[in-house]
Amino acid sequence: MINQLGLFRVIIVLIIIGYGLKATLKPGMLQLQALAVLSLIISSHFNRKDHVLLNNLGLNRPGYFILFYILIVSPFLILYLLWPDFIAVLMLIAGIIVVSLITQPIHFQPKFSLPAFHFLPADAWEWRVGLRRNIWLFLIAYLLPVLFFRFDYIFPASILLIALITNSFLVNHEPMVMIEALMVSGKRFFVRKLMIQCALFLTLSVPLAVVSLILFPESIRPLILVLVNSLIVQVFAVSLKYAGYHPGHQNPFHMALVAPLNFAFIIPVFLPLPLIMSLVFGPKAIRQLNKIIG
Repeated sequence: MINQLGLFRVIIVLIIIGYGLKATLKPGMLQLQALAVLSLIISSHFNRKDHVLLNNLGLNRPGYFILFYILIVSPFLILYLLWPDFIAVLMLIAGIIVVSLITQPIHFQPKFSLPAFHFLPADAWEWRVGLRRNIWLFLIAYLLPVLFFRFDYIFPASILLIALITNSFLVNHEPMVMIEALMVSGKRFFVRKLMIQCALFLTLSVPLAVVSLILFPESIRPLILVLVNSLIVQVFAVSLKYAGYHPGHQNPFHMALVAPLNFAFIIPVFLPLPLIMSLVFGPKAIRQLNKIIG
């Protein structure tokens, strides 16, 4: 993965992560940091593909995962103990114990049918599939501001979550026949996809921004900063997808490149980066589409 990303992008990712850790090394912020670390552990645990291997080795047991994950987060545990912030310690340990008890893959099959979103444009196929697959994450993104409306930062955080979810819609590359059916040039197709991605993202995020401005008018600057940065990253995500478009393929490194740019607002010097990347990859996307469409 490091070779695929390139040294420059790896350095950017590490700087953003390091700055994020530094920004949360404040009283009251360590618990949010612990929650972020725990979310990474949970995501990794439920997406692992080693069930058969660990079963054969006799390691697919809660005790193994508890020990393994505690070793991974031990630097954070030591930090929280020395600070001290025992709530953050308990959050990490309790979360690890609970998630480690689940050793078998979970296959959730709802007994009710999810909406098909037929009202969306026919060429918004990523959104139709993405909304169905991630409808619970969107509900969480809207539920968090309802539960924690007293905190002004929860609204930008929810917008950021929506941005990350919608970025993930572009990981899979559609079959060539879906593009050919539209009978348009590569440039027109690319512009159309940009408009769909940005318009639907704004449709989901602007209501949160409006409520935030009503409740916390003094937080307009950071809110607009997050919203505009996330919107530009949407443009880059579309550009990146079609710059390396391969019909029917999946780009496993798409989110590794796109997700960190959603946090560019944290470091002022990186603010222009999403726009620069969009300007670089946009023309490449048009050339790639024109080449494939012919």
